Amino acid sequence: MAFPLLKLPFLAYEKVLLNLEVADLVDFSLISSRCHRIIRSIRFPFTRIDLRLGSGNGLEFYKGLQLIAQWFFKKNDGASYQTLKSPEWHSTQKPIKNIKIALDYVRDLFRLPIISYHIQLTNQYLFPHDITKCDELRLDLSDGVPIDELKYVLEKVEILKKFHLNLPENFVFEYGFIQFLLDELYINRAFWITNKTFLAMDCARIELHGNENLPIRDFVSQWLLSKNNRFEWLKMSRNREQINWTDGFKTMKWNPKTRGRNFKLSDYSRVDCDNGIDILREDGLLASVVEEYGAIYFVVWHRRFQPEADQLQLDNYNII
Repeated sequence: MAFPLLKLPFLAYEKVLLNLEVADLVDFSLISSRCHRIIRSIRFPFTRIDLRLGSGNGLEFYKGLQLIAQWFFKKNDGASYQTLKSPEWHSTQKPIKNIKIALDYVRDLFRLPIISYHIQLTNQYLFPHDITKCDELRLDLSDGVPIDELKYVLEKVEILKKFHLNLPENFVFEYGFIQFLLDELYINRAFWITNKTFLAMDCARIELHGNENLPIRDFVSQWLLSKNNRFEWLKMSRNREQINWTDGFKTMKWNPKTRGRNFKLSDYSRVDCDNGIDILREDGLLASVVEEYGAIYFVVWHRRFQPEADQLQLDNYNII
């Protein structure tokens, strides 16, 4: 005998629905227009949806930082749509077309923002013209990308926090000036970044591979003359030419009494600044330049001592 859920008072069936899995809520919303309205009227604890396209096409549902459900889309032309009753469920129809439909549906159903896009391919159904604004965009385009689509991303998509771009080998691309204003910028094969673009980067964390000709001395000099308190670190390819940092800069050797040895790059990695060259800005903010392993690091000590960094893995710079 079926349980008469909707005959209960609103507060009663709301409590039941709040304890269902995401997959069950989607199924429930598809029963009738009334069920759809009920789901839309309830404020669920979900905070965002992330989208992945590529080897694992899917939608990820989050509650804060906790991943609570995943919806994968796999190609199996002979099968019908299925929803598995678990935190992880699958659609077995053609993936890209259905993921677009599903994305629009759940975004409207739960009234959630799409915070992060992680795309490992290009596709006419979704990428990139349906993306106009997001917190994070990660593009792994190692298999290639049309030039006009890449330009669309650079010119039209408003990225608020993190932009990761991985371009294919032997990719031919030229671009003029662009302003990056982000928390985190990562570009693999940054050969197309001009000097003007590089010096105009207003990002907290910057990592650039594949361009050894960018004016790092000018970048450091520009920071010294500024009042920029946002910048944290820069990591980039290093050419074989030795830079004379004592020419034009007042440099100092590491003094263990003024700063720690290790600088925290992330929750997992550190930079050993034992042999770093220290530079003090007029406002008392200390920075270090470290050159090794084919890379150059420019780090700013917003906290002079970072004991938690001593236990982290040493950053391993790979020339890509």
